[in-house]
Amino acid sequence: MVNPPTAPSHWGRQQEDVAHPSPPQKGLVGSLIDNVKTVAGTTLHIAQLALSETKPVQAAQSTLEQGEHALHSLFEQIKDDTLARDALTILRAGVQSVKPLDDRKLLLEQIIVLLSTLPPDSPVGPVLQNAFIRVLWMDIPKPPATLIGPYQHRTADGSGNNVFSPDVGKANMPYARTVPPIHPVPRNLPDVDLVWETLLKQDKFTPHPSGISPLLFSFAVLITHSIFQTNHDEPAYNETSSYLDLAPIYGNNETEQKQVRLGENGLLHADTIASRRLFLMTPAAVALAIVFARNHNWIAKKLVEVNENDVYQPWDQLDQDGKAKQDEDIFQKARMINCGHFVAVIFQDYIRAILAINRTTSTWSLVPTGEIKEAFQGPLPRGTGNHVSAEFNILYRWHMATSKEDAAWLGRLMHQHSKMTPGDFRAAYESVAAELGENPRRWTFNNLKRTGPDGEGPFRDDDIVKTLTDGTIWKAGAFKARGIPDIFAVIDKMGMVAARNTWQVASLNEFRRMLGLKEYTDFTEWNPDKDIAETARRLYKHVDNLELYPGLMAEQPKPSQEGSGLAPGYTISRAILSDAAALVRGDRFLTHDYNVATLTSYHFQDLQPDLDNGAFGGHICKLLFRLFPGHYTYDSVYALFPFTNPDTTRGILEKLNIEDRYSFTKPSHAPHWVKVTTYDGARHVFNRPQSLDNVYGPALAEISGKEEESTEGPSQQTFSETLDAVFFPSNFAQLALTRIGDMTKQQMECCSWKYGKGEHLRVDVVGDVFVPVVSQYIADICGVPLKTKHNALGLWTPTQFFEVLSEIYSFVYLNFDPSVGFKLRDRVIKNARTLRLIIEGRLMQASGFIGQLGELVGDIKNLIMPSRGQGFVMSDTAREFYHRVIRSTDRPAAELAGVILIGAVRLVTCVSQAANVLDFYLKPDQEKNLKKVLQAAQRHTNIADDATLLHYVEEALRLQPAVYGTARRAKGDLHIKDGNKDHHVKKDQYVWVDIVSANLDAEHFPKPNEVVENRDMTRYTFNQKVSSLTNTRNESLNSTLVTGLIREAAQRDIKRAEGAAGQLGRISAADDFCPAYVRAEGPPTAFPSSMDVIFTGKKNIVYGEK
Repeated sequence: MVNPPTAPSHWGRQQEDVAHPSPPQKGLVGSLIDNVKTVAGTTLHIAQLALSETKPVQAAQSTLEQGEHALHSLFEQIKDDTLARDALTILRAGVQSVKPLDDRKLLLEQIIVLLSTLPPDSPVGPVLQNAFIRVLWMDIPKPPATLIGPYQHRTADGSGNNVFSPDVGKANMPYARTVPPIHPVPRNLPDVDLVWETLLKQDKFTPHPSGISPLLFSFAVLITHSIFQTNHDEPAYNETSSYLDLAPIYGNNETEQKQVRLGENGLLHADTIASRRLFLMTPAAVALAIVFARNHNWIAKKLVEVNENDVYQPWDQLDQDGKAKQDEDIFQKARMINCGHFVAVIFQDYIRAILAINRTTSTWSLVPTGEIKEAFQGPLPRGTGNHVSAEFNILYRWHMATSKEDAAWLGRLMHQHSKMTPGDFRAAYESVAAELGENPRRWTFNNLKRTGPDGEGPFRDDDIVKTLTDGTIWKAGAFKARGIPDIFAVIDKMGMVAARNTWQVASLNEFRRMLGLKEYTDFTEWNPDKDIAETARRLYKHVDNLELYPGLMAEQPKPSQEGSGLAPGYTISRAILSDAAALVRGDRFLTHDYNVATLTSYHFQDLQPDLDNGAFGGHICKLLFRLFPGHYTYDSVYALFPFTNPDTTRGILEKLNIEDRYSFTKPSHAPHWVKVTTYDGARHVFNRPQSLDNVYGPALAEISGKEEESTEGPSQQTFSETLDAVFFPSNFAQLALTRIGDMTKQQMECCSWKYGKGEHLRVDVVGDVFVPVVSQYIADICGVPLKTKHNALGLWTPTQFFEVLSEIYSFVYLNFDPSVGFKLRDRVIKNARTLRLIIEGRLMQASGFIGQLGELVGDIKNLIMPSRGQGFVMSDTAREFYHRVIRSTDRPAAELAGVILIGAVRLVTCVSQAANVLDFYLKPDQEKNLKKVLQAAQRHTNIADDATLLHYVEEALRLQPAVYGTARRAKGDLHIKDGNKDHHVKKDQYVWVDIVSANLDAEHFPKPNEVVENRDMTRYTFNQKVSSLTNTRNESLNSTLVTGLIREAAQRDIKRAEGAAGQLGRISAADDFCPAYVRAEGPPTAFPSSMDVIFTGKKNIVYGEK
């Protein structure tokens, strides 16, 4: 039984409301003799940069300074023109060393020949040899950056990130010191209470000037709590690691980690996180932690489902040791991948907002993890480890950014906060911790309740989304002196005491000197506000005495402008970028071990930024769409830009003139579905169009170019009759079967290839046969010019045309995943418009009007007939098709084009259907039925064999349908009889017809789990209606075409290719309501793209070489 999907946002509204040849071997001296001094001098410069030895360099320099005669003499030492030629080659290699070397040009061999032919006393020889050795030495990291085996996963306490210095960044280590304090500390430093009252305590709330939302600062809490957790008893020690390893979720040691783990297939307990401290933070910070905890479980489940390299076994088939091993492997991989998503949000959303890149359409982001090579200097180090310092612990205390609402919430949590002493604070913390208890599965926040009878279930989606929405709508505070809410008084005072007495950190000016920033010479330079500057002068006398803590918190903020979205103090603004680079570039698991071996190919691709997602590469929307698809629409600014207030986002998008592409409606509750699971229930739904709306109307309208295109209700008859006349002539089945059979046979002959001994043949039956054949079939009847070896100037290749049609189909019927909705809509609307224009042009061409309309058809003619080629010539198949269209109806051309396009789009599912049919019969338990399919296909003596094959096709699609169901919306209150259930459906409620379950209804399909070849063909009607092009007589053109495809693919004994290549790569899609298919490259798609098969046994058709 399949769960109903979440309703796509466009169902209830229109979409607009709701991507050199090698150097010559001779004669080079003559061409270089005029500028030989320049060549030798530049080569010498490269050598000087590369080597520390001076004698060979000086010798070459002396030779150079002697002038032309000496240079000629130098060249005479070398036979022919070897030095001149290869000096230039080496120069080119040095300048371009950051680019991959084309080893087919044999540069290495040329250098060796050059070195071997130099005289022993040549001044250039040692220079070039040393440079050559240096390049070879730097090719391979030393010591190795990473090890395999147990070192591929993060440890619970962060140790071993640097495998040769395992304590670097480990939890429960002392803080590092970034800046040694040199400036003498005055004996009479001001009392911290006085500093708080005069420089830090909030005088009035000032909204953040960039419109940054509190959610960004809640996310910053996740960052800081991943790398800072000061030990209350030993403040010099940091209880967490120095890496972005999501320690608040996974814990800082094995004990904490075990408390959150379920112990089954790598899963965490539902909505369970390890950090008790986090529950003293703002509710949105906890909600974000829940998001990443849920994302971990999504990843773990997907690891098992995709199961790359078949490493995981069904859980109930493992013994205890096997379960423990599999659980550990999945957990560790899922954690690594989840940390990758965490860092992706940091750089694709968080840093972009901090730098105000989110105010532009730029997709650039500052990601410091990549390999950086420099000529003759080797790669810039990365993955060497990181160890956070006390200074940066201070720098990230951004309490002034707390919203008024969050400050009030924290105030209710800690009573009489303004009078709290450190002892009071510790007592309050211990009280809250005791109230939470020792079982993290029961921890809650913000008065939210967990689900489940034992109170250990997940939080309600609505509650988490509301918390995140509040964090987006509320206004964060501005960075400024006297900006920290009173609730933080005791916390900031404790921080100042620790900075002063325990950590003994350097002064503000010393910290700025370390960053390479100009030191302040006066308090007014630090903060031009005369009152603030004068207060600081009275407290500290000289600006060199200004402590780091108040110096950072009360410094003049940067203006909000391009490049400065966070607008913090100037020193903080500079330091956070350096720290971000250190945190990420120093982490082995985010650099060297950020690869397909440790993350899997599927998840490595999933971690790549999607630059066409409507958020210009933002990543947090991927998690929100994935985990809450029923709450966020694909165009919701609350998901795409949650780190900015919606009002601010609207203003940004208006300036960019793209605000009409986004929705500013707050996230809504996920709709409650009525799920119909029986055959009679499905019949009840399909036979009551007057009571149940077709939810696909708005999307159909968009692709067909109409305000509303309905295939049900009052307009159904005309629409259906037109489809009948256009796609279903009296002999449609025989025509379609013959044509698709001939095309498939030809494609099989072209693409099958021999291997090994005997007559074994191999082919990608989906990618190289089904896809191009179905694409060409549709293109032929619709007159769409495709790029082929006979027509190089077509609009698309067959594979590209298949992608165009499958994306349109997905947009209309499978648009349940909001994470792809934005870019899908953009591409689909553009391509649908192009196809309608082509179809209208063909209609006019078939009508004889094409030559009479002059410039009005110029655009159409250019589309279907490029400057050269056969695009404008209409094939006999297309001409016959369009003449039939013209004879059958007098509907306007634009309207007819929309109808034809909808029909063509319904036919593209033949690829998915044929792939699933073949995949079904290639299963081991279907060996007996596969033989019957092969017998009917290879015998093929009369129409009875085709009828037999058609039955087997329908049975396979009943047991393994290409689409799992269809949706309707109630026009009013009604009842639906669904087997033993009587559904009471309210107006506007969604109904999901679960065709997978209906296909297994034993009352209508005796022996429902078996293939029965003589079932009544009318029983397949509802399965066909879900995904096929059918006529008013309930005949399916798709079934006919799939039969032809399978018949020709089964002309020889067939088996599945070994390994992943022989699999469809079928997994669950968004909301588990329909299948998706893993591809070798790129994210999963709604249609399969590849499956290799092997042909053996008797050869019944002639195959050629590919």
